[in-house]
Amino acid sequence: MSGLTVLLPFLFIALVVGLGIFLFLYNRKKEKERTRQMQLAAGQLGWSFLPEAEWNMIPGLDRFTLFTQGHDKEIRNLMYGEARGIKAAVFDYIYTTGSGKHQTTHYQSVVYLEPGNQVVPFFSLRPEHFLHRIMTAFGYQDIDFGQRPEFSSRYILRGQDEPAIRQTFTDGLLSFYESYADTCTDAGGNQFFVFRAGYRCQPQELESYVGLGLQVLKLMPRYYA
Repeated sequence: MSGLTVLLPFLFIALVVGLGIFLFLYNRKKEKERTRQMQLAAGQLGWSFLPEAEWNMIPGLDRFTLFTQGHDKEIRNLMYGEARGIKAAVFDYIYTTGSGKHQTTHYQSVVYLEPGNQVVPFFSLRPEHFLHRIMTAFGYQDIDFGQRPEFSSRYILRGQDEPAIRQTFTDGLLSFYESYADTCTDAGGNQFFVFRAGYRCQPQELESYVGLGLQVLKLMPRYYA
């Protein structure tokens, strides 16, 4: 057996380790650059900025579907202030699903709005996929609207107080979601989280991303606390 043949397994291991180190350093550099750019964008909006935030910085996260998924949850690049007189924030939410070789890290930009006295029933809205259709056939909740088949085919809507949720989702709101496909929302009380699944907005998109959330809020009926 030649010396090169003996060395091949070690060379392969060294290559894999080297590639792993390169990807780690590259991703860390990219994340640092994102944090820098997001901080600059926050300054342009006149908002405060935290590169990392405590989980309780926004109260009651565990009550909302988005924040019950996975493990190793983090809030990064949190910027907060006011948008049209409403308490607002934008942040990167990072969490992991699975474990070992099968784990996946998810990155998500979220718009958070907290109006002073407007409340809605708790609900979760997501784009509907094939698996959801199978699950609903076995009794998994999906609140549909017979007069809006397009919305009902595109989204899965869930929540405990179905009559109140149906009152909240007016024709105007249903039409909005039909026009802005893949817009997700978790809401309840006076807390609103609006996002696009698996999407991280770029710094130059922040104002339009917040605007998306404000449009959702504007179309919600105003039930006052």
